[in-house]
Parts: sequence; structure tokens; C-alpha cells
Amino acid sequence: MATQAKPQSFQDREFFPSFSDCPLEYSWDDRYLVERGDATVVNRKHWCLLGDIIHVSTFARLRVVAKDHKGDTFVVGFYVDDLNDMLRMQKEFKIIPLGLKDAIKMNEQVLKYTVAEGTQRKCHGCDNVKMNINACAGCTLFYYCNKDCQAKAWKEKEHKKFCKILSREDIKLTHFLKYETYDASVSFE
Repeated sequence: MATQAKPQSFQDREFFPSFSDCPLEYSWDDRYLVERGDATVVNRKHWCLLGDIIHVSTFARLRVVAKDHKGDTFVVGFYVDDLNDMLRMQKEFKIIPLGLKDAIKMNEQVLKYTVAEGTQRKCHGCDNVKMNINACAGCTLFYYCNKDCQAKAWKEKEHKKFCKILSREDIKLTHFLKYETYDASVSFE
């Protein structure tokens, strides 16, 4: 699976569409599918539907009601007869333990403070740019001049809320996946 050094914006609607812009299950969509030379159809790119979960029910089957970035409500229903299929689907259905607005806020900070290897880093606390500063021991994405800067970001930039979430490799992957290049299905284990 291809990852990239530069994070992807959750507000890029090409890769993070609203529910109404997602591909339909049984129809062709050039934005999401491409035909190879041997007449097989493959995905053109990775994409991810983000939404706020507003209701979950498990009466007959797992059913999730959510709202997308436009505020439109959609339903995700899990219709499987085999327990193995349910386990496979759970890997593709990732829950970020934040509301959509906070997930976008977290992503904006990742975009602002994550730089390419070998370049100067921006302190997440004071915004000064330096070469030799220390990474957060939890998420390893943000850097700090000293403990005062780390404490400032912990409080003022809500790193306390985001650090544990960003330390999960599957959540990091949602930021750093090379969305424009589909090379295989992604499993968020």
C-alpha cells in the first residue's frame, strides 16, 4: 500500500466526497473506476467517506446512521451472512473517535505541522521553524522546542485530544495514504 510523506487534506472532495458524490454500487463512475487494457475494471483511486455517527442499531443487522460534511444523512447497513465477511468489513469501516469537525481540525494541524524528512520542523507550540527539535513521544507527528511549547500545544491546540488518536497507525494512514494511486484495497487493522 502506497503512503506518502505529505498528508492529504480531509477537505479534498476528490478523495473525501460527500455521500451523494460516492460511487453507486452497480454503475460505472469514471471518477472511481478505470478499465485496464485486458478489459478488467479496477479502482482509479482510494477514497474515504467521512461522517458523524448519529445513531447505531443492531436489531437484525448492524446499521449506522451518519451525517456527511454537507449535513446530509446517510445509512450504512451491514448485510452479511458469514461472520468472516463481518470481520472483513469491520477492517474497511474505520471509526475515528472524534466528531467530524474535530477530525477535520486534527487533520488541519497534521497538514500544517508535518513536513518532509530532512527539512526544518515547525514547533507545534510556538510555530518557530528549527532543525533539531523533539518529536512528541505519543503520536510522533508533532515537534516541540521544549516542554513549555509541548504544554502550550497540549492545551491551546488540543493535542491532548488528538495525540492518542494520532498514535494509532490506522488513523495515521488516513492522513498519509497516497489516495490518487490505487494499488490495492486498504485494510485499516
